[in-house]
Amino acid sequence: MEDWSRLSASLLQWSATHNLTGHKTPEDAFLNLFLDTFSLVPLVRGNTLLDIGSGAGFPGLVLALALPELWVTLLEPRAKKTSFHKHAIRLLQLGPRVRTVQGRAGQDLLGEVFDTVTIRAVGGLTESLELARPYVAAGGVSILPRGIKDRKAALAMGLEVVDYELPAPGGPRIVVVSS
Repeated sequence: MEDWSRLSASLLQWSATHNLTGHKTPEDAFLNLFLDTFSLVPLVRGNTLLDIGSGAGFPGLVLALALPELWVTLLEPRAKKTSFHKHAIRLLQLGPRVRTVQGRAGQDLLGEVFDTVTIRAVGGLTESLELARPYVAAGGVSILPRGIKDRKAALAMGLEVVDYELPAPGGPRIVVVSS
């Protein structure tokens, strides 16, 4: 079974009992987790990535599968989600290239920096940028998948906005990039 399918099946199985994500079908998970993450691949810089507030491991796990040279740290405060990360890392044989840390931005990984920092669904745009900033290495980038409602604020802040569209029912989305 392909890695993408194994990750999806395992996520849905765990979600049924541990409420990891609201996605209930393989199609929904593919559209809103996998396909959505693929739009980030060309924006990733360097070979280290921190995924703040990783949730069920997205986008970090998908980026690790898509970019085999990438070393990924998943930062997540909830134990049930870091337990799933550990399971997925074993299932997909991603260790030691992918690790999970149970903790919060600003409290854990102090002093560590990464070429790319992703942060999805953790607070507003300004708050997300503030959480990511201490972890971005010189020359690195913060990548924030957002809804189109954040376009105006991102542009007003002088940030790069990358548009993309998911097939129906996904619709238009943006990624905010801060160098």
